[in-house]
Amino acid sequence: MVKLFLVEDEIIMRDGIKKHIDWKGEDIDFCGEASDGELAFPMILKLKPDILVTDIKMPFMDGLELSKLVKKELPNIRIIILSGYDEFTYAQEAVSIGVEEYLLKPISPAKLLSSIKKVKEKIELSREEAGIADWTKEELLEKNTIEQQKLFRAMVSGSMTMTELLEAGKKLDIELTARFYQVTLFNLSFVGETGDIFSEKQNTFWKQVNEYLETVDNCYIFDRGTEGLALLALDETEEGVADKIKQVVEKMISISKNIVDGTYFVGIGSIVNRLSEISKSYDNANRAFSYRYFKKPNQIIDYKDLSVPNSGTMEVDVNAVTFNEKNKQAFEKFLRSGSADEITHFLDEIFSSFGEKNVKSLLYLNYITMDLYFAIVSFIHDIGYEMNDLGGDFADINIAIKGISNSDDAKKYLEKGLRNAITLRDSNSVKKYSVILKEVLAYIDENFDKDDISLNTVASIANISPNHFSTIFSQEIGVTFIEYLISKRMEKAKELLMTTNLRSSEIAYKVGYKDPHYFSFMFKKTQGITTREYRSRGKIK
Repeated sequence: MVKLFLVEDEIIMRDGIKKHIDWKGEDIDFCGEASDGELAFPMILKLKPDILVTDIKMPFMDGLELSKLVKKELPNIRIIILSGYDEFTYAQEAVSIGVEEYLLKPISPAKLLSSIKKVKEKIELSREEAGIADWTKEELLEKNTIEQQKLFRAMVSGSMTMTELLEAGKKLDIELTARFYQVTLFNLSFVGETGDIFSEKQNTFWKQVNEYLETVDNCYIFDRGTEGLALLALDETEEGVADKIKQVVEKMISISKNIVDGTYFVGIGSIVNRLSEISKSYDNANRAFSYRYFKKPNQIIDYKDLSVPNSGTMEVDVNAVTFNEKNKQAFEKFLRSGSADEITHFLDEIFSSFGEKNVKSLLYLNYITMDLYFAIVSFIHDIGYEMNDLGGDFADINIAIKGISNSDDAKKYLEKGLRNAITLRDSNSVKKYSVILKEVLAYIDENFDKDDISLNTVASIANISPNHFSTIFSQEIGVTFIEYLISKRMEKAKELLMTTNLRSSEIAYKVGYKDPHYFSFMFKKTQGITTREYRSRGKIK
């Protein structure tokens, strides 16, 4: 519905226009009237009509002066001038102001209505185009987030060929052709927040980083859900890649420092010169990133700075037999939040911290293996599983110990246990998400008719970040959130078309659309026919 305001000093003319047009029937809100421009101006600013119909010749302030003032404050308003003057200068000035129609008096209500309806159609078309653009942008943004995550997983896992990666990147406006590549992992956390808890602070950080990256060529960010963010930088020189990563990481840290209680950790991978070797850069970044379990927060660890222990310089430390409490805490923390990709590097770091000569002692090796074994068992008990859920080849420590003769055997055994534990942990998360999604679907089913429902509002109810929620929703439900919302609205619209005599515009409001024309567009797009055709088809049957 559009709003119309009338300014006319002749009361008979004003009443004739007001009373002889069926405004409600024409889906027009006659929101106000005034006898001159001076009285009208403050009322117009308050009511913000879509259409202004005004006479030119009026006391105190004429129609042209009023039109200039109104256009300055409300540039999108459409103006229809009524004039008793058939003079070119008046019409010329009206055009310069941006007046839509210049109509000569006397004019019948029918002729005036015809002009108003033409202007109304322009307004509705403009609204429809704006609505389609906004909705399409939101829909594409959600789909792009999901596709970007898929692309990153493919790059680091090697599951796509070079041609497939280039094509997938092109669809997402991600240019993957370069001489050098580098992956960097970034984690930001806040005091009192764990896992995938929804956070306005996280959203603020993400938004500001994205805005900054729009100014940086060939540097892309990927949301890894609970594991943080990944950066991929491309350049024609190694120095260019390194400088770009340094610049972006410094900016991300600067942004995080402006957000209260934020702590970060950065793992920088190696520079590679092939698209197919991005997985290697990612693996090295993961090695550096795994140090967050052993070091204090707010650090940047570069893969190339990691040193390899020198076995000839390490002596047996008898005190190390009482298992390092710091390492044990790191192990327990890894069980709660580590990823399968990090297991190998994490265990390497755990074992290197004991000293090479220490782990050559079978007695000591058995001791730390059993200690870590019981840490895994304790963890799976805490999340609701039994020891046998870890698998028979891991659950019996007595058999396992007999088969361990060196540190490599111990690491393989513990790696198997960690992978099984993380699989159980993640399946537990899936169960948790199933419960959350059930609640979310119930909320959407009850509130799809609200015009302010969005991905962000639903994600906040689920207590999950919007990007992570979008991925979970798509994986579990099979469609994006927006596709699901549209389908719910269309199903209800079809029901109302068949069971009521409501007009299409009224149905639009009842299923959550502010603009009836945009609703009609979406109905035709999703159902293949117009609302009128759908209703007529039902009656024929």
